[in-house]
Amino acid sequence: MGGTRSQASFADRLRGVLHRLIALADQSTDDDDLRLRKRVGVVAGYVIGLGALQLPIMAQGIPLSWAMALTMSPVAFINLALLARTKRFDRYVAVLILAVILFPAFVDLALGGMAGSSGGYIFAFAGPLFAILALGPRRATAWLIVYLAILGVLILVDPIVSRAIPPQPYALRLIFYASNLSAPLLIVFFFLRYSELRRRQAQARADELLFNAIPASIAARLKRGEQRIAETYPSTTVVFADLAGFTPWAQRTDPGQVVSFLDGLFTRFDELAAESGVEKIKTVGDAYMAVAGALEPRADHASTAIAFGKRMLSALEEARREGHVALELRIGIASGPVVGGVIGQRRILFDLWGDTVNLASRMQTTGIPGRIHVTASTRELAADDWAFEAQEPMEIKGVGPMTTYLVAA
Repeated sequence: MGGTRSQASFADRLRGVLHRLIALADQSTDDDDLRLRKRVGVVAGYVIGLGALQLPIMAQGIPLSWAMALTMSPVAFINLALLARTKRFDRYVAVLILAVILFPAFVDLALGGMAGSSGGYIFAFAGPLFAILALGPRRATAWLIVYLAILGVLILVDPIVSRAIPPQPYALRLIFYASNLSAPLLIVFFFLRYSELRRRQAQARADELLFNAIPASIAARLKRGEQRIAETYPSTTVVFADLAGFTPWAQRTDPGQVVSFLDGLFTRFDELAAESGVEKIKTVGDAYMAVAGALEPRADHASTAIAFGKRMLSALEEARREGHVALELRIGIASGPVVGGVIGQRRILFDLWGDTVNLASRMQTTGIPGRIHVTASTRELAADDWAFEAQEPMEIKGVGPMTTYLVAA
């Protein structure tokens, strides 16, 4: 038992040491992407530093190989130490990429040129690749030019080097050839795989944000390249809901609690809208707007909207009990044609316009907390499914006197 604990403790200490070595450039302000790029760069630094020490063995003790090993390895580790001390990642990356490009060039020279190293300079292409990851595509182009320039120099001096240094034994050249084919291609593969995974994650996140901001069918049309989206929906029912007493409650309540309450309540409204076949349009402050019969036509849009309103009232009642919040919901509903479309370029919004929208808003503002206030058009469409209580005719702004109805409790 004691041996097992000792082994586990040693493994934990070893993991801790490795984590500190890899995370030496981390800062508290780093996001996940930057932290990952830094750690990849740090690991690459260790690989260069340790790899340089192997050069004399690979080159069978050629004096030039010792000189390169005793230069490249200290440069790599000093660069890591400076990174740990200064946290200047851009400077570290520049030195690292230069080392990644130059080290294979020195190996090429030490082993007798392009043929003697079995094309080992292809390893240097990891430098421009890492520059894309660490510095971005534009700044990486300069490093690609450096890579190509050094390659050109190696080609020019290859006749001289190949005559001065005898070829390596066949077995060693075969090992070099196999590693030079497999390792760089693996680096390229995993780099492309990482880039594609990141691209897909970013695309999925962008799609999620877009689909949350506007209806899915509209978002799909925008992704297909449509520039102007405007439709007329002849038979709809618009729902407006507003929290009565919200402003004074918010003024005397902790902002975090206010945001948490609204987020939880409106998230529940979103779920109910999806379950009821109602399309959420937008929220403005503590007001919530939705529509039935638009985007996806349905004959029972008025009854569906009222059923959705009833479920909203129940959801608020649950939230009141859980959060001890003394708020009521006023709901206004109107039926009729609307126009819908996408507005804005930087902040895209799908919205509805028309007299039906205005009437639904008026029904909400003139309604009774805890009740659903509807127009005569909605009552007429939903009379077979719901009972209504007629109200005294009231003056509706922009319309005049109207007889309205409350859905029976």
